[in-house]
Amino acid sequence: MILLGLILIVVALSAVAFAAAAVGSSSASIHLSAAGVDVSVTPLAMFLAGAAALLLLVLGLWLVVSSLRRKVARRMELRQLRKEQAATAAEEEAARARAAEAGATTPLRPAHHDTTRPLDDTAGQTTVLPEETRAERRADRHVD
Repeated sequence: MILLGLILIVVALSAVAFAAAAVGSSSASIHLSAAGVDVSVTPLAMFLAGAAALLLLVLGLWLVVSSLRRKVARRMELRQLRKEQAATAAEEEAARARAAEAGATTPLRPAHHDTTRPLDDTAGQTTVLPEETRAERRADRHVD
């Protein structure tokens, strides 16, 4: 593909050089009229205007295609991140279900937990005390 691209570039450059040499020697004038405007241009100016128009067309197409590629890449990345987030949430839900079945009291680490800070193992825990212990604690609070 690279070889074919290079061949096409060489052919295009030789065609441009031939056209510029052919129309550069002509002193004839071309009369154009459109939408009430009359213009008289040389063949070389006409050729250069066509080349400039083609260059602008190619630049516009390149901008559109590159923008669409970036947009598609962002969509694919977002879709992948959402899949990973859903998988992580499903894993956490399954772990919570297993922990609930086993009667575990230790909290599970959330998916968005900052791993640079230590996990507070006492956060969110509730301890079930026997009725006697509750009564003793209430009595201790009222004695002071």
